[in-house]
Amino acid sequence: MEAENRMTSSPLQTRRDSEENGTAGVLANGLTSDPHDKSPETEVFIVRKTGNEFGAFPQGRWSKWVEKIEDTVTVFQKRHCKMIGNVIKVTLFVLYIAYFGYCCHYKYYDEGSYILTVITGALIVKITFGFISGPKYDASILKCYTAYATSPKIKRLRAYVRYFLYVLAIVLLCVYLGIDVITYSPQNGQAVIGIFSLLVSCFILSSKPSRVNWHPVFWGFIIQFVFATLTLRTVIGYEAFKWMGDLVHGFVRLSDKGSTFVFGDSFRSARAGFFFETAGVIVFFNACIFVMDYFGVLEFIVLKIGRVLSICLETGPVESVVAAANIFIGLSEAPLLIRPYLPTVTRSELHAIMTCGFASISGAFMAMFIKSGAPASHLLTAAVISAPAALAISKLMYPEVDRVNYESQRNIKMRNEESPQNLLQAASDGAGFSTKLVASIMVNMMAFVSMLNLIDFILVWIGQRAGIQGMTFDVICSYILFPLSYVMGAPPADCGKIGSLIGIKFFATPFVAYAELGKMIENRRIFEDYVTNVNGTWSTSGSDVILEATNTTLLNGFMTERSEVITTYALCGISAFPAIGFCMGTLIPMCPERKPDVIALVLRAFVAGNLANFVTGAVAGVMFTGE
Repeated sequence: MEAENRMTSSPLQTRRDSEENGTAGVLANGLTSDPHDKSPETEVFIVRKTGNEFGAFPQGRWSKWVEKIEDTVTVFQKRHCKMIGNVIKVTLFVLYIAYFGYCCHYKYYDEGSYILTVITGALIVKITFGFISGPKYDASILKCYTAYATSPKIKRLRAYVRYFLYVLAIVLLCVYLGIDVITYSPQNGQAVIGIFSLLVSCFILSSKPSRVNWHPVFWGFIIQFVFATLTLRTVIGYEAFKWMGDLVHGFVRLSDKGSTFVFGDSFRSARAGFFFETAGVIVFFNACIFVMDYFGVLEFIVLKIGRVLSICLETGPVESVVAAANIFIGLSEAPLLIRPYLPTVTRSELHAIMTCGFASISGAFMAMFIKSGAPASHLLTAAVISAPAALAISKLMYPEVDRVNYESQRNIKMRNEESPQNLLQAASDGAGFSTKLVASIMVNMMAFVSMLNLIDFILVWIGQRAGIQGMTFDVICSYILFPLSYVMGAPPADCGKIGSLIGIKFFATPFVAYAELGKMIENRRIFEDYVTNVNGTWSTSGSDVILEATNTTLLNGFMTERSEVITTYALCGISAFPAIGFCMGTLIPMCPERKPDVIALVLRAFVAGNLANFVTGAVAGVMFTGE
């Protein structure tokens, strides 16, 4: 009877008995808890059912001793979890520093040692910021910023410094373009005219030309020129971006192992198709992005870049963070970072958020374009300078006319309570998320490439009725967009091909356009090798080039390297017609109350995103010399 009473006692009675006896209760999962611990996890207790009560596997003295140790260790781990984590982190950091010191002693002054040094410096900076950040640090920064922003003397000094920098930047840019660029390459002057033409077009299309704040527009272009100068006009900058491009290209090729394991060695062949060639890249790169987000690296980089853009261009924190995030993640994922702020942002900020999405490409897309044959170094530069370009054009076409609520935009965080619990889950979530991305890309490409073929068939039939042969969509675009290609600085012989690629991007997404550009780049390399080594004759048939000595036909021919660079910059955005649906399908479910604003602004943002890409292409046309 006594045993039966013990068996049927309630959990609450068991807890009372344990408190009276001064012993720890036992949680439902087998873990013990101190009776004085009032945390929510210790509210529900049950009796540990031993083997004696059920007549099987009796618990001996050894098992009780092991159980006691187990419970003691569990309680200690629960109470000192933070201290244990800190000890592990310090131990790992000490081991890494020891490894770094040994590597520096063993071998230095090579590429690997420089990379390791940069990683170590970034790690130390991250740890330092983690120690100094906190409520007191944030309060002191806010106090200094408030004093800086409200002091009349500081405001007057800022005004003088601002106008001085305006004049200095204009003078330096004009002198540099006049002495070192246009003098030696007069063709670059047509791109300068193109930039002014595009700016005038944006001003005419502006929703409120009288309210344009020229500060973000001016410094957005200055940032573009600085990066373009580093990449296209300096040996150090070119080599640095080329090295980073080669590094990214090599990183992308690491996905080949996984693709080979799943699809076999034949996935690299031309017969395998676009899906097998690029699916592994997207899955691998997306998993890496999620892992970077898990460790806080992505958040650190995006927030710092966003803060720099906000300070330089005087744009809001939300739109600046979205512009920075679009360098790494795509049109559909970047708004997730600022989802809580969508109900309160102004229409101008909402327009900037959509423009940045249209004018940028994600890291996975960039990896895919590199795989298609686009120049890695120029694509990397284009992806970076698209952020200030998008903000500049957005603020020109839809200037701020409302009062921005900066108080609600403080302490923007990328990660939330739904973040992965461990590294493996982060990688798995990234790979799982990429399946939606791969499926969306592939079905859209199948649909729009097929529809483009249908449109070509209809246009050819219409042209034949009037005696015009070969009137396809890309041919029509090559004539319509010829002036645009010319003002970006392309040679007249290549303007038709560039216009055709831009038209393909509009309708069939930039994936198809970059694939065609990759084929033209490969054709140019084949032609240069043919002329250098074979020294044979060649001829043209329409847009095709025939190498007669080797009986090889280069379909659609090729372009000059200058045109390839301009096209790489001009196509570097997801601003195709299908992206309009992606944008609305992302923002409206996130914030249904802003549906009228999204619908009213999406077409204007689409145009602004494309104009930002064209301006970036014109900047490349100004700075490119081919040296």
